Amino acid sequence: MADITEIKRALADRAQAVAEMLLPGGRREGQEWRAGSTAGEKGQSLGVHLVGAKAGVWQDFQSGEGGDLLDLWVASRGGSLAQALDAARDWLGMARPEPYREPKKTYTRPPRPDCHAPNGRVLDYLREVRNISPEAIAAYKVAERGDEIIFPFLLPDGTLAMAKSRKAEDGAKPKPTASDCEPILFGWQAVPESAREVIITEGEIDALSWASYGFVAMSVPFGGGKGGKQNWIEREYDRLERFERIYISTDMDQPGDEAAEEIASRLGRHRCYRVSLPKKDANECLVSGLGEFAMKDAITKAKALDPDGLKRPMEYVDRVIHLFWPAQGERPGYTLPYGKISDRFFIRPAELTLWSGASGAGKSQILSDCVPHWIKQGSRLCIASFEMKGEQTLRRMCKQTSGIDRPTAPYIERILSYLDNGLLLYERVGKAGVEPLLQVFDYARAKYGCDQFIIDSLMRLGIAQDDYTGQEKAVFHIVDWTIRNNVHVHLVAHARKGDKAQSAPETEDIKGAMEIGANAFNILTVWRNRRHEDEVQAAKTEAERQELSQKPGVILNVAKQRNGDFEGKVSLWFDQATYRYYSSADRGLWKRDFMHSAEQEAA
Repeated sequence: MADITEIKRALADRAQAVAEMLLPGGRREGQEWRAGSTAGEKGQSLGVHLVGAKAGVWQDFQSGEGGDLLDLWVASRGGSLAQALDAARDWLGMARPEPYREPKKTYTRPPRPDCHAPNGRVLDYLREVRNISPEAIAAYKVAERGDEIIFPFLLPDGTLAMAKSRKAEDGAKPKPTASDCEPILFGWQAVPESAREVIITEGEIDALSWASYGFVAMSVPFGGGKGGKQNWIEREYDRLERFERIYISTDMDQPGDEAAEEIASRLGRHRCYRVSLPKKDANECLVSGLGEFAMKDAITKAKALDPDGLKRPMEYVDRVIHLFWPAQGERPGYTLPYGKISDRFFIRPAELTLWSGASGAGKSQILSDCVPHWIKQGSRLCIASFEMKGEQTLRRMCKQTSGIDRPTAPYIERILSYLDNGLLLYERVGKAGVEPLLQVFDYARAKYGCDQFIIDSLMRLGIAQDDYTGQEKAVFHIVDWTIRNNVHVHLVAHARKGDKAQSAPETEDIKGAMEIGANAFNILTVWRNRRHEDEVQAAKTEAERQELSQKPGVILNVAKQRNGDFEGKVSLWFDQATYRYYSSADRGLWKRDFMHSAEQEAA
């Protein structure tokens, strides 16, 4: 649907064709179309730019006229801007914008109130209390009836559609003088036919105030707020299509913001701008003595009412710089406890990491190995394991935290006390739905401040293996929850590759719907070299076993890291006694200082 901005753009794209049609006696000279005047005869006085950013801009150096191609259409063909828009739309073959319309309703025309130009109490009030200029009072045809102010709502042709009256005193509310009148904007009588910009206010006095500053302004008929209060838009939609910029200067409060949002969403956000004033409304600015320069500045700085989430690059400047140059000692997120990858992969908020691998490859176990490290870094986690009871999860984690195969009972108590500072377990062996699980996570987030959540595993969320649509919906729901709560979720999923696979799985190897991997921010896959493990176990001598042990037995593959620079494979060694994993950078450091080292425990 074509409004004035689209018509202008389309005409500029065909500037030469438009110039030839409107100025048939002219000719092209370089990058301009030259004619004698807007009558279209031969000559040099009038030039129309045909290419570049100024395509369609014209100037008659003899008469001083100028503007864009719509102005040229009016100047050469006569008529109003609205008529030129209709003609240009037809010439371009564009459709007219059609708003949603309620069922046709018949409105009554009110009788003209018995009133006259203000000369008594009304004039004193408008001039001395409200500071309204005599020119604005006259232009808007404001009238007086006893001690009442009469605001006439006139159509552009002068027909009275509605009138409102109010007492000439502060706090008085204007009311329609008759019922069932057509709801239109107040102020058409003061809007020049050629005007391309207009200010819409929340009240008649505010429209008069803007006019007193020298601006073109109109007022909504029924004040601020949303919904039915702005149903006047249906009646005015066509008449407002000629305005390229509509400045919304409703009151600086919630009803004013609601009205601005409603008006912009229906008239077109691309041409609506919200005016921010230092006072509640335009009349308070006028009465307080705020000058014309300040009001012009407010118009210049009016902000587009873009949809939520639509931003310009400079709005991100601080955050982008921060990504390149974080503060001293600051990291983008939590790290993995393996030196070879600790500065190349980060656990960031508002992301989902998918952990995949064949059954028994160790994906849950390596996740468990990371938990004490994350707690040390200040994270609080909630683990939902539907495949292992809580005591079994903690048994494994005690070995990983301490670096000891069988810690003593007192040491186990101290380990659990340490984990207690940053870990919650949601124990429900079996299957659970996504929605009930996220409700538990909501509680853990709200009450305990958890910022990481582990779901082990996807196949236990009550979705059939061949229900790809259900899997996609579940993952999308989890991702949406993750982003909304600014937390990190780890989701364990099986891979299609079996034990005989010779390398770590890739993104396409994840079992289930392809959208599972597509929706994840990060994908980490784990591969366990079982043949190598068998060779180590089968070694006949300790020397042979030590030699074989120099070769890593696990591959951690960063198959995807949407917001990071590193993707690739990292070799890890696995210690069967403690369930810990190590990279080449950690070899020889068979302990991590979480709370106490193995030496402290032995002592």
